[in-house]
Amino acid sequence: MGRNPVNHKLSTLQPLDVSGFPVRNGIKGAAYLSLLSHFVSTHKHKEFALKKPAGAVVRIAELEDTIYCEDQDVVNGWGKFYLPETVTMQVVGVVEGTPYPCDQLVLMACDDNRFYAYDGEELHLVASSLESDGIEFPASKSFYKGEAFKDMTKEDWAEVRKGPVGRRLDQEHQKLVKATKSRLLKNLRIGKEKQRLHQKFGGGPLPDNILCGLTGGQAAHTAVH
Repeated sequence: MGRNPVNHKLSTLQPLDVSGFPVRNGIKGAAYLSLLSHFVSTHKHKEFALKKPAGAVVRIAELEDTIYCEDQDVVNGWGKFYLPETVTMQVVGVVEGTPYPCDQLVLMACDDNRFYAYDGEELHLVASSLESDGIEFPASKSFYKGEAFKDMTKEDWAEVRKGPVGRRLDQEHQKLVKATKSRLLKNLRIGKEKQRLHQKFGGGPLPDNILCGLTGGQAAHTAVH
């Protein structure tokens, strides 16, 4: 019987030991993340096996190698909208073979000395220290978008609104209101047009071509003349 190529590949990979990442030696914040970025670019595309879940693999990667490379809204949100304090994240890889149902699980180091993984919806704490001996899946704790603001007071919000995060939230809120208003107005127009057409057709069911014209955004009156 031939060997399983997937199992053979996993057996040849070294286990990921995050203690192999650059040590801090007193270096903090952006300076350390810059050092880490250099490490990632040097070891880019290397693959390592995770202890658990069995079969999971980490591929060292930069932000440009992820599906979020051009989605600045998502990238900016990682450090601002999930954790209690605003932090800076550095992409260090992507994880494959985990139970997370997502297009891509992005692994990030944070300037709070922890590892997080992003699955497209939530941010997961997968290592409590860069000096630990492995990454934990399932995560010990997960954070949803907006959780950073759940305990904020009115005074806190007033301060946030003065800064870039507040302006960003206001912009997103305005976009949401505008989109919702547009859909509402469209539905109102369709409702009024349906009422007019029901009267025109004597209250009976409307022909399929008329209904298609309404839902397709076409001017219904042109379809009946």
